[in-house]
Amino acid sequence: MLLWQKMMIGLARSESVTRRMQESRFMDRFARRFVGGRDGAEGLERAQSLREQKLSASLFYLGEYVADPREIEATRLALAGVARGLGRSGLDVHLSVDPTQLGAMISWEACRENVTALAREVAEHAGAGRDVLMLDMEDSSVTQPTLDLYHHLRGENLPAAVTVQAYLHRTPGDLARLVADGAMVRLVKGAFAESGKKAATGRRDRDEAYRKAVVTLLSPEARERGVYPVFGTHDHNMVAFAEHVAATNGWQRDQWEVEMLLGVRTAYQRELAERGVSMRLYLPFGRDWWPYSIRRVGENPKNLGFVFRSMIGGGE
Repeated sequence: MLLWQKMMIGLARSESVTRRMQESRFMDRFARRFVGGRDGAEGLERAQSLREQKLSASLFYLGEYVADPREIEATRLALAGVARGLGRSGLDVHLSVDPTQLGAMISWEACRENVTALAREVAEHAGAGRDVLMLDMEDSSVTQPTLDLYHHLRGENLPAAVTVQAYLHRTPGDLARLVADGAMVRLVKGAFAESGKKAATGRRDRDEAYRKAVVTLLSPEARERGVYPVFGTHDHNMVAFAEHVAATNGWQRDQWEVEMLLGVRTAYQRELAERGVSMRLYLPFGRDWWPYSIRRVGENPKNLGFVFRSMIGGGE
């Protein structure tokens, strides 16, 4: 990991820095770049504005690795409220959630109960859009329980999707089962510090693993099974590769999509949307915005300039 990234992670984990930044009125514009709002109402408003730009959204309540039952319940209620609001607004009832937000730190049984309840909220308020509860994928210690959770939801005929990390050595086997299941799958490269025994560690190997996974998800068999691939990447080379494979194998534009983070490569997001690529943005909301936002700066040092401009009231 680069020294720059370590510095940004240190700032993200500092309680004193987090408190000062989240209390600062000068940082509101910085927060708004990467975070959709401080509560569900603001998140919904941001999702509506994105729709006007031909961009869909997946809403995520900020917080991870939560062990406090009160915070877990607050997360569930916040997301349930957003599901209702999305349904009323005619937007996709599309939510993203980390299992460690909804009880996995206490027990997977508790997590399953909370996630099932939330998936039922999505089903109840679903319209004619891409309505689903997307399970985010965290470090490899929770890969199998998260996949088990996805299959449980599917067994209950609930609208569920799951994220898969291309760099894990186990991923080809996981994808084979998901393709057979006709799953909606969000494919990401993988960003956790896994060992070489579990994952590809070099950039070239990670890119190659992603390309192989793209080919699997856009295969003729996957199309026939009803798979809906979601390519979570900001890498224009990977997007171009997916477009090429999709066209070669006869996939239509509305049968797959690209997902990016709110506030990252915004011009490229608009370009893809204007070209007819189905685009979705990962839209976080909630009060604890600083740790998430400063990690985005860690991913691209150019974003630091936006921090300074935000503090002095300048533009993007």
